[in-house]
Amino acid sequence: MIHIYTQIEQGEQWLARYRGYAPIFACVLGFTETGMIPSISAAGKTPSDRQYTAIADAEFLHSGPNSQPKYPLPPLHAGASPVLISRAVVEALSMPVYLFNAGLPQPPSVPAIDLGGTPAKCLSQGQAMSLAIVNHLLAQGLLWGERLAQFLPQSYLIIGECVVGGTTTALAVLTALGIPATGKVNSSHP
Repeated sequence: MIHIYTQIEQGEQWLARYRGYAPIFACVLGFTETGMIPSISAAGKTPSDRQYTAIADAEFLHSGPNSQPKYPLPPLHAGASPVLISRAVVEALSMPVYLFNAGLPQPPSVPAIDLGGTPAKCLSQGQAMSLAIVNHLLAQGLLWGERLAQFLPQSYLIIGECVVGGTTTALAVLTALGIPATGKVNSSHP
């Protein structure tokens, strides 16, 4: 049973519209050098571990547990990788998964759609990504959203991401825009 906890009317409308439809999961993969700052992320014990987190997550999400993965999930200080939960849901619902490479340091070891992005620089640089790349990735996102909607019309899309340092970057962008987001952006840290 699905329970709606906030925005009740909006939630009920969404459920009525998509009841009986099948979910599709799109996971956007990327990398930012912000993730290399020591202790900034719990998505890998060391900065060098974090370089491969999104690539390892893509492999696990696509293939499930494997005794000899090309990129094993990185060791963590505590807890388990969120990709374990995502994979369990994908498997339980027989959900199709689309992986999108928005800017990884190297391609994933599993099939992924390359959006033509680049890894972002550290947010402390002031411009982690060129405006041309930002606009290109936005256009790619809109294009692929339309394609998936047309290709799978009796479905709804769930979008996730794996970008080590991504929530720190999101918080920095929101703060720079004057949006009081401190304490409202999720993190890999408890």
